[in-house]
Amino acid sequence: MRIGIILHGPEIIDVGSAKQIIDIFSREHDVTAKLGGTMGRTAVLDSGLEDVIDISQGLTPSETILFLKDNLDLAILLNHGKTLETGRHFGRIVASKVGDFIPFVHIERPDFDGRIIYYSSHSKPCAEFVKTMLVESGGYDLPLEQGKAAPSHVRTEEDRIIRCIAGAFAGENIRLDGVVIGEIAQPDPEIVCKDGKIVEVRGIRIKPHGLEKLENKKINLFTAKVKTGNIRRTRQKPKIKNVGPTQQSKIAIIDHCAESTFELVKDAGLVITVGDDTTTIAADILTRLGIPVIGIIDGDIDGVLENSLVPEGSVIIRVKAGFDDVVGREVFELLGKQQLRTHDSDELLARILALAEKYVVDVMYY
Repeated sequence: MRIGIILHGPEIIDVGSAKQIIDIFSREHDVTAKLGGTMGRTAVLDSGLEDVIDISQGLTPSETILFLKDNLDLAILLNHGKTLETGRHFGRIVASKVGDFIPFVHIERPDFDGRIIYYSSHSKPCAEFVKTMLVESGGYDLPLEQGKAAPSHVRTEEDRIIRCIAGAFAGENIRLDGVVIGEIAQPDPEIVCKDGKIVEVRGIRIKPHGLEKLENKKINLFTAKVKTGNIRRTRQKPKIKNVGPTQQSKIAIIDHCAESTFELVKDAGLVITVGDDTTTIAADILTRLGIPVIGIIDGDIDGVLENSLVPEGSVIIRVKAGFDDVVGREVFELLGKQQLRTHDSDELLARILALAEKYVVDVMYY
C-alpha cells in the first residue's frame, strides 16, 4: 500500500512518536513522509530525520495531502496538539479541506491521551487497518473515534468577516500571518475584518505595533494563518551547523515573516532580520543551517520561542523602541540601491550601523 504520513508541528517529532510510527508502516508498505510547518522542520533537523521526513516544500498539511493524493492509497495525519481537543479541532479543519479525494486518517497525541480519528464512513476501514498496524507492530493501542464535521471558523456579519480562534488559552500570544497582534484575554477570541482590514478584535488584548505592521496588507481571514502560543513547546538537543566560509553570495531579508525562513534563505550566505520575534525565530532556524544573521530589534519581544539560539558570526543591533522597522526600511533601500554580496558583509554591517547610529541602544556580537 502507498501511504503518505503527513506530520504537523515539532512536538510529534520531539516526543519520538514520528520516527516510531513511520518505522512501523515502512516495514510492509511504501511510505512517503512529509512535514508541514516551520518549527517542525527544526525538530526534524535536531532529530537527524531529514533523510526520513521530507521538509523541502513548506506546504500546509492539507496542501501536502492534496499534492500527493494521486500517488497515495491512504493519507495519515500525525499530530500532537496542545491538548487532545485542540488536536481534534485541527484534524477537523484538515479533513474538511482534504474532502473525499483520498482515504484520510488522523493519529493524534499517540504517546499520551491519543486517538485514531476518521472523518467519513469510507475511511473507517483504513482507520481500523491503522489501529491493527499500531497494535501489532508498535504497541500503540489507541481508541478509534469518528471525527465530527469541521465547524466553520469563519462567518460573516453584514459587511464584516469574523474568524473565531479555537484552542487558544489566556495569556498566549496570537499571530496572524506571522505577526504578533496581541495576547489572548478570553476563550474563543475573534478577529473581525472589513474590506481586508482588521477593524476589531474580540477577547484579545491588542498590540498596536503589531497591527500597524498589517496596515498595508489585505487580510483574507479564510486563508490567513492564525496561531497562538509558543511555536515549539517541546525540545531536543539542537543540531547546530558551524558557520564557515560560504559559496553563497546572496543576502536574504526577513521582515516579520520568520515562519517562511526556509523558503526565504534559499542560496543565502547572510540574512538580515527585522523585529524581535522575527529575529529570534529566524536566528534559531539559521543556527541549524550555519547561516549568520544581522538582526535589527527594539526589545519588544513577545516570547513566541524560548531557549532560542543565535548563529556564530551574527550581530544583533538593538535600537530604540519602535525604530526597528524604521531602520529596517532604510536597510532595504540601501540593498535596493547597491549590489552588496556576502563578501561585503563587513562593509554592509558598517553601513547598517551608520544608518542606525542615532537609534542604537546596544550591539551584540556572537
